[in-house]
Amino acid sequence: MDEDPANNIHRDYKDPSGVSVTIFEDGAEQEPQLVALKKVIIPRIKDFRELHILRHVVRHSHPNIVRLMFSQRRKYKMDVAYTLVFEFIPTTLAKLKQVYSKERNVVDIKLCIWQLFAGLHHLKELNIIHRDIKPANLLVNPKTGRLIIADFGSAIFIPSYPDVYQGTYAVTRYYRPPELILGAKRYNCMVDVWSAGCIFAELYIGEALFAGTSAYVQLQLIYNKLGTPSADDLKDMQVLEKDYICAIKHQAIYPFGELFSVFEQLRYPEESNPASLLVKILDLNPEKRLFGRQLLSDNFFAELFQEGRRRNNGALVTDAISLEQRQHIIGTEVQTTN
Repeated sequence: MDEDPANNIHRDYKDPSGVSVTIFEDGAEQEPQLVALKKVIIPRIKDFRELHILRHVVRHSHPNIVRLMFSQRRKYKMDVAYTLVFEFIPTTLAKLKQVYSKERNVVDIKLCIWQLFAGLHHLKELNIIHRDIKPANLLVNPKTGRLIIADFGSAIFIPSYPDVYQGTYAVTRYYRPPELILGAKRYNCMVDVWSAGCIFAELYIGEALFAGTSAYVQLQLIYNKLGTPSADDLKDMQVLEKDYICAIKHQAIYPFGELFSVFEQLRYPEESNPASLLVKILDLNPEKRLFGRQLLSDNFFAELFQEGRRRNNGALVTDAISLEQRQHIIGTEVQTTN
């Protein structure tokens, strides 16, 4: 993707719901188009990893991953300033989650979650870990229901060599998986799966599932609802047992999780109660977390693909995801019902 000349960007329009501009291509005025701008200033000697990842994503586009339209680079004092131009999506899941939860908007919740996991499945195939999946980084078009994973500022490619140190301070605390809290030096896309599972629960209960005020409190909340890891779990978490013992020495131990009781109180219909599915997604052992085609084809999401299924606003679910898209992802024929 070539960088566009500065005179092709005109900041002549701003929308109340986000930053936007009018684009003119090749010096000739075209149909005005709203876009979102992100400005980043980095040291001249530093590699701009986010841009490399975004360009790679563009070459392997996906409807649930943000699309970089073009970028602009210029000198800024002793640093380098980048302007990244993205497709414009009007709001975020952070702004909509309370509405979905309060209205018990099950179809829209399932639609958002299915698209989130579809996007993460695509990132896994590209060997990319997002490392900051949270509602504020998920863009939503309320009209169509389309959800997009955005903000790749913390993203990395999965290292080719197993001994590469990836850094442990990643992912916003409420959505940080236990292996990172416990200091795992190596991890994979399952950290994103954990974050998505936390968001899944949050859309139902209307608040963060694990709202810890510190790393230790975060672990306490996780163990309260999900139990504590076994020795085999710690091995798969890439966590040393001595680090685990040190982390929990002042904490109570919960042999059984209490996640089911959280959702039993909400009294959702059985086919829309997410507890059984969430237990599989929010497994303390990252190697056992439900993900990919097996998750996306789970019967929990079946109602989304019933013929003529509509959202609360009357729009068809297929405005956001088509039956063909689902079939392409899960690799099987889609059965529709009236």
